[in-house]
Amino acid sequence: MNSVYPLPLSTSAPELCILRSGRADETGANYTRLLVTDPSGPNEGAIFLSAEVYVDETTDGRAFPVWRSDDDGRSWTLVAQVVDTFLGIGNRYQPSLFELPVEFGGYPRGSLLLAGNAIPEDMSETHIVIYASVDRGETWSFVSQVDAGGPAIYDSSPHATTTAVWEPDLYMADGQLVCVYADEREKDRGMLQVLVHRTTKDLQHWAEPVIDFGVSDGYQRPGMFVATGELPDGSFRAVFEVVGPTIVPVYIASSTDGLSWGTPDDLGQLLVSTTGTTLSGSPNVAWRVGADGQVNLLVTGRLSIEADGTESNLALFNSSGGGGEWQTLRLPVSASRHLDLENSGYSQSLTWTNEGALIQATSILNALGSHDIVVARVPIT
Repeated sequence: MNSVYPLPLSTSAPELCILRSGRADETGANYTRLLVTDPSGPNEGAIFLSAEVYVDETTDGRAFPVWRSDDDGRSWTLVAQVVDTFLGIGNRYQPSLFELPVEFGGYPRGSLLLAGNAIPEDMSETHIVIYASVDRGETWSFVSQVDAGGPAIYDSSPHATTTAVWEPDLYMADGQLVCVYADEREKDRGMLQVLVHRTTKDLQHWAEPVIDFGVSDGYQRPGMFVATGELPDGSFRAVFEVVGPTIVPVYIASSTDGLSWGTPDDLGQLLVSTTGTTLSGSPNVAWRVGADGQVNLLVTGRLSIEADGTESNLALFNSSGGGGEWQTLRLPVSASRHLDLENSGYSQSLTWTNEGALIQATSILNALGSHDIVVARVPIT
């Protein structure tokens, strides 16, 4: 395997922390989503983490856990369980975190937003909802519902009739909050699943959905969109998976304003390294400005696949804002990843801390057949 280290990582072992141990009676956790906050803002650079947990851990039902680290990712505290106070059916799937960079919708700069999917025990409906915290993640209140869809049933077959909404992602563009999510309700146009966005100027009223990506071939299903937000040059990047092909390839797309991504059937660029490595499924993206002033990008999938078809545990790195070459980077948490086995690493996170370390939050298979939530921190020398 031709893996290079485009970043000068410390040769010491990663600082490893198990946040939650999966039990034998559950599948464990996935969707480990990190948020590194602004060090000059009210959160003082704290790092937050949420995840999708498949058991009720509160007396109020299913909830999104929120951990906080105040020491750059070295140690963690469970500060909240975000319960469903809106519908009372349970905050169940796909949490995503965002820090407001400005005062917005009556919430002060630095307020935390958590978007997720509220779903009842019988899986009969899906609701994209948003909660907010103004006290560094300690308490949360319901803000608004972005959209609601049909049953939480996954069926990627050409003749599927599913109508769910899935996997919200938040960012700001043109003074508005944007929520992008997957929508299965365009099947009458041959689109098994599309990526749509809705915008709000007040966190209460949401504009009509706009289709960003969708292919009318009854086969390709773009989903699991994650955006960079606005980059220093005013542009935006986003990554997403395309279900249909066996390897679930990951693509990257660009926008000049974060609201227009081109014609829906233009999926952008397939992500592939100089050695032919691609990523497979549930992508995530992070960025920073490097010492040379160039934007660095990190993209993860659930796993990576080498040019010869070998499954591996790599991320992709780009040092020029998404243009030019992509290199591979071995992930800090060692894990065996496979296309057709359990879902460890599903929607994992890899990003930079404020001290410049690399930090990864992921799920790994444990000896009980469940999944642990693990965070690894690696200093960059």
